[in-house]
Amino acid sequence: MVGFQGEEEFYKQIQDNLFEMIPESWKTIFLHTSFLDIPNQIPKGEFFVYYVPKGILKRKPVNCYEIPSLFDIDEEDYSRLIMSLYNAIKLLRDSYRKFRKLKFTTIDIVVSNKKFTVKYGFEDLLNSAYSSEERHLIWRYNNLHIDLDSLNKKDREILEYYIQEARVSLPKKEEIVETEIYERPAKAVVDYESSLTLDEIVERDKEQRRIEEKKRRKEEKRKRKKQLDLLERDDTEAIIKNEILRNRDIK
Repeated sequence: MVGFQGEEEFYKQIQDNLFEMIPESWKTIFLHTSFLDIPNQIPKGEFFVYYVPKGILKRKPVNCYEIPSLFDIDEEDYSRLIMSLYNAIKLLRDSYRKFRKLKFTTIDIVVSNKKFTVKYGFEDLLNSAYSSEERHLIWRYNNLHIDLDSLNKKDREILEYYIQEARVSLPKKEEIVETEIYERPAKAVVDYESSLTLDEIVERDKEQRRIEEKKRRKEEKRKRKKQLDLLERDDTEAIIKNEILRNRDIK
């Protein structure tokens, strides 16, 4: 593929943005963006990022939109990171169209094994047989290798139809660029504990819950003792009153 002006700088910016977005060690990052060019409207489409955490045990891919809740990150700060990444991709598309005289409709980026791979697609999404949600499902099947047996009946039928169709369809036009990861450290924009893995955060939360549970039980024990003390005091007062009344009767 013939390059275009500023191509490498766009890739470096996208890489930096991706690295800033992920607050733990990872094995692979997947990015997908699509554009629906509707006449007289702002282009629409899908945008999502997944990553596979690094660890001894096999881990499920994490959707970037889940990161704020998983790592207790401010959602507004994180949204700015996402928008910065999305805007970089839009600028890349504009530059690509200007110098290549082509308009890609999808871009897939995979960062893994020190490789930064970009795949441009040119499918006519406006006339696609699949909806946005169905394309997302198909993308997850192709890239994240989701298990068909884990899906509901509707999603499984969609993928089974897609698999059959893909066997008889002509290869789709695409262009692929592969390069080494750019050695440019990303500055942390969001104040989160980047040194912790998700496993460590889960363990930390478990310990915190254990401490809170211990405090709760201690407080309940204190309240029960107080109630018993009150009951004992009430019983003592009742005994004294009864003794006084009994003495009065004797007199």
